[in-house]
Amino acid sequence: MIPDLKSKPKIVIDTSFWINVVYLGIDNYLLNYFNLYVVSKVEKEILDESDYKIYDSEDMEIYSKLKNRGLITIKNPQKLSKKVLDDLEADSGEQYSIELAIEDNMIVATDDKGAVTFCNKNNLIMITTIDFILKLYMDKIISIDTVLYYFNLLEKKIKPKYIEEGRIHLNEM
Repeated sequence: MIPDLKSKPKIVIDTSFWINVVYLGIDNYLLNYFNLYVVSKVEKEILDESDYKIYDSEDMEIYSKLKNRGLITIKNPQKLSKKVLDDLEADSGEQYSIELAIEDNMIVATDDKGAVTFCNKNNLIMITTIDFILKLYMDKIISIDTVLYYFNLLEKKIKPKYIEEGRIHLNEM
């Protein structure tokens, strides 16, 4: 579901969504639409500096720049509810992000299948990378050719079912 974005709502970003929008180069549009929030768990996932990495990835660098400019707010939920604990992957960024969205009436930005399913089942407002691409198209920021190009780029990153749903929505516009 593409939320109404007339005002600048708060959005809590999950790692999967962040990586995908940076990969496509559409992260710069997020600030036009949203006030960005990230939970500490997701920040740790984005800034993962394990010994196996020999360089900082683009998503890490962009995240750090935006955070240092005060454009990303770190906020954590007060607690994790039983429902979130029971229905989502243990100790995941999705758990904390969704709980914060529930507590503070935020939009969940995710491309994680479990999080998408949970949001749909519990009537939470959420947006995926596919939804955001379609929003940019609806607002005439990107062309239909660019939408299709982005969908093709995402084919190895997002389940085909969601890309196909995006294509159907695009054809209905």
